[in-house]
Amino acid sequence: MSCIDPVNLRQADEIERRFVAAQPFRHVVIPDFLDRSLCEKLLADFPRFEDRHALNEMGEVGGKAVRMDVRDISESYRVLDRYLQTAEFLDFVSRATGIPDLLYDPDYIGGGTHENRDGQSLDAHVDFNYHPRTRWHRRLNLIVYLNPHWAAAWGGMLELHSDPWNAAADHAVGIAPAFNTCAIFETTEASWHGFSQIRLPADSAHLSRKSFAIYLYTRERPAAQTAPPHATIYVPEVMPSHLRGGYTLGDADVRELTGRFSRLRTQLRYLYDREKHFGAQIDALERALGEARSAQRLELQGYATQPAGVQGLWPDGWAGAEMSMRLMPTRAAKGLRLELWSPPQLGNEQELRIELGGQTFSQALRPGMRTPVSLRLQARAGEEVGLSIRAAHTWIPGAASDSGDRRALAYRIVSASLEH
Repeated sequence: MSCIDPVNLRQADEIERRFVAAQPFRHVVIPDFLDRSLCEKLLADFPRFEDRHALNEMGEVGGKAVRMDVRDISESYRVLDRYLQTAEFLDFVSRATGIPDLLYDPDYIGGGTHENRDGQSLDAHVDFNYHPRTRWHRRLNLIVYLNPHWAAAWGGMLELHSDPWNAAADHAVGIAPAFNTCAIFETTEASWHGFSQIRLPADSAHLSRKSFAIYLYTRERPAAQTAPPHATIYVPEVMPSHLRGGYTLGDADVRELTGRFSRLRTQLRYLYDREKHFGAQIDALERALGEARSAQRLELQGYATQPAGVQGLWPDGWAGAEMSMRLMPTRAAKGLRLELWSPPQLGNEQELRIELGGQTFSQALRPGMRTPVSLRLQARAGEEVGLSIRAAHTWIPGAASDSGDRRALAYRIVSASLEH
């Protein structure tokens, strides 16, 4: 059974033209989106507001309830859920947006039914960009509104922003949350959106802003749109425009400011807790990296042990500006032979100062060339010997590319062997 009105299915190409041309970023509004009888059933079965489904990021009860357990609500929602998984639905949305290979989210992360009460608003934000479980790329938001009676004066308009950080230059488009209206918009690092504060009159105070949302994903996305993983990023509201020096605050102003400060404090506390979580993760990774580096050994041919790890040497054989280690021959050693390679990106000769067993050597490496280095050594079996190499120049591979490699590299140790 098709859940989308057949007229819309036939107009996918026209819908795509509107989607691509829309500003401030790619989106489309489709009235009468679902089959009318199904949409009415979804409204009739819409779950009641429960505190346990209205907890914000800090675990506090707010004015927004979300039900992600869509299949547990009613049969009408199970019918819709089954349809959202079909090739007909996914192919239609792909045609309507030009984004191929869209994936349905069975977890409804952040989606499902949304209910917002009087006084609720949603600051402009960009959404999290990866599915937390599958690591798919988030590509589209699809929202169907379920409000048979809604006046523009009540607020709650979906607002798409060009740049909410710059209030003077920001351009916003408003979309009314009218019954069976579908809004589809692309999710990128610039798809700022939110909705204005809901202000219901006394005779409509029992109403709320209702909608159903699903977010669609792909396994890959264009490189130019790909960003590191992040959570939802909000832009707090600016000071109400009517507040001026000498203005006397009324009760409504105080409620407005109290709400704004409350949301801002909630967002800051959430960011603080997330920062602590990230800090703990980084600390654990740095400790693990340090342990791994301390266990790093030079690939050395010959009869010798390495009592401690090598400092300044990476597992791929690259050395930094300073490398040091200690080795202990298990048989008498009379020399150490190295083969070193200097990257051509250095441009100039690499100059090395080498200390081995109390002796000092100088060695030049020609860029892009392998250089054999033979060092004299007089070491008895069981005698611990120190080796250190100091380089005059380094090169950062990622400085001129998008490789992400920010190591300061000096040369590469191709091979190392003791002579006995």
